[in-house]
Amino acid sequence: MPIRRFRVTVAAVPLLAALLLTLTGCVTVHGEEVLQPAVKKGEADRVLDRFGKLNNKANEDYDLDVNSRIEAGGLREIDQAGLKVRKEDYPEGNPDYEPLEFSDTNYLIPQQRGWPRWFVADTLTNRNELRWFLVFVKEGPESSWHATHLSLLDDSEAAAIGEFAEDEDGHVRRVPLGASAGLAVAPAELGKTYAAYLKDGSGDDFAPGQHTSERVGSREQYRRTPEYVTQYVDEATPEYPPVALRLADGGALVMFSTRHFVKQTVAEGREVEVPSAAKPLMTGTAKKSLTMERVSQQAVVVPPRDDKGDGIVFYNRLEGVVGAEGS
Repeated sequence: MPIRRFRVTVAAVPLLAALLLTLTGCVTVHGEEVLQPAVKKGEADRVLDRFGKLNNKANEDYDLDVNSRIEAGGLREIDQAGLKVRKEDYPEGNPDYEPLEFSDTNYLIPQQRGWPRWFVADTLTNRNELRWFLVFVKEGPESSWHATHLSLLDDSEAAAIGEFAEDEDGHVRRVPLGASAGLAVAPAELGKTYAAYLKDGSGDDFAPGQHTSERVGSREQYRRTPEYVTQYVDEATPEYPPVALRLADGGALVMFSTRHFVKQTVAEGREVEVPSAAKPLMTGTAKKSLTMERVSQQAVVVPPRDDKGDGIVFYNRLEGVVGAEGS
């Protein structure tokens, strides 16, 4: 899958229709009330292997249907848009595609009741030296596993996140998405809280950094220039539930998605510049303005409610253009 990883500036639905609370694992389907591992290791191996094989086919042929078989949520929306763009440029596919391979894989498997169920594959690839944290979700007993979130972490970031808490059986602990999570911000509210923060940087929920204070500051430079005016709209994505794992210190690693719109209106006599990555996704004609729509996936550590420290810390952010509209 193409990845844009933001560190300085880095590059990366039939959606999950379950309600946010269902990802807590408290839904009972077909009488399955027993607390049990979300997946056995052997099955997790097969899930990752299937994902790799079909991901390679989807990206070699730029095949959206194949991609739909292995991805869902924000990750699919990002990758589907990328496949459309590359298919436009290379209708016959990519003959030079290098197959994605996984190695040194660990699984973060919580115990859950009912459906949907999820687990995280923590793995290396032949793409880079970063660890890929791939979240897989299964909606029901007859459903297939789909990857819904992806985060990329280097060794120092993984170490800074810390140890995951385990239950008495040695499984990682999932975190409920509501207030009972005991976090500074409930996982279900993170998207809304982050979108509100990006408007003006107010509040103390987030630690300073590239994706928080620096991002708000950089926007101020471009809101109004002699060449154009830029408007920003940020939204939560409740249709894409987050996932959260408890850390040993009581906080949580949370992976969540958001949606972002940037509208640029040019001054009289100026022409709108449409990025090549947006042209195959365009609707309308960009005579005076262009609105770019992006989906972003974040990996953050949220501190406990009673020990907020410096606030919520970002460890990774992936973003992709998913739409564009001219006017």
